[in-house]
Amino acid sequence: MRMNLTLRLLTILMVAVLAFPSCVSKKKFNQLMDEKTAMANSLAESQKQINNLEGQVSTLQSDMASQKTKFESDINGLRKDVDAAKMDADKARKAAADKDAELARIKKEVKDAFGLGSDVAVTNQNGEMVVTLADPVNYSSGSSKLNRKSRKSIESLAATMKNNPSMHLLVEGHADSDKFPSGGYNNWDLSVDRAMNVVKRLIKLGVKPEQLTVAGRGDSAPLAPNTNRENKSKNRRTEAKPSPKTGPLYQIGQ
Repeated sequence: MRMNLTLRLLTILMVAVLAFPSCVSKKKFNQLMDEKTAMANSLAESQKQINNLEGQVSTLQSDMASQKTKFESDINGLRKDVDAAKMDADKARKAAADKDAELARIKKEVKDAFGLGSDVAVTNQNGEMVVTLADPVNYSSGSSKLNRKSRKSIESLAATMKNNPSMHLLVEGHADSDKFPSGGYNNWDLSVDRAMNVVKRLIKLGVKPEQLTVAGRGDSAPLAPNTNRENKSKNRRTEAKPSPKTGPLYQIGQ
C-alpha cells in the first residue's frame, strides 16, 4: 500500500516537472510574439512617416524646380527689359546729340548769314532762336525806359542789321508778375511799350522799319520764376528773335 502511494507521488512529481518547462516556453513565446507585433507596428509607422516625408521632399523638389523655372524666366524677362532700356537710352542720347549738333549748326549759319560779331550771339530759349546781345535789354520795375547799357547794346544790333538788310527780327517785350495798382494799364501794355522803345531806337539808328516786327508777351513767358527780386529783374526784358521772313534758314529741322 505504501509502495503504491510512493509510486503515485513520483508520477505526479514527474508530470509536474515535465509540465513546468512547457508553461515557461509558452509565456516566453507569447511575449516574443507581442514584441514582434509591436516592432512590426512601429516599423509600419516608421515606414508611413518615411513615405510621408519622401512625399514632402518630392513636392518640395517639384516646387523648387517650378520656382527655378519661374525665376529663370523672370530673370530673362528683366534682362530683356534692361537691354531694351539701354537701347532706348542710347537712342535718346543719340537724338539729343543730333539735336545739339543741329542747333549748333543753325546758330552758326545764323551768325554767318548776318555777320554777327562776338557781341551778338544766337541762343535757344524754350525751343526758339533768340538774338542775344552782350548786355541784355532790361528795365526797372514798371518802366519801359532804356538805360545806358541797353542803348549801347541796341546800337550794336542796329549796326549789324544795317549791314544785313535781309535780316528781319521780331522784337518781343516781357514783364515780371508785379501788377499795376489801378487803371487800365497792365503788363501787356508795358511789354509792348518796352518792345516799341527798342524798335524806335533801332529805326532812329538807321534800321529799316520793314526789318522789324513788334510783339508784347506781358508776364506770360518768364525766364525765371517770379519768386524774388533777382529773377524778376531777368524777366523785365526785351528780346530779338529771327523772324520767319528771314527765309528757309529757319526751316532746318522742322
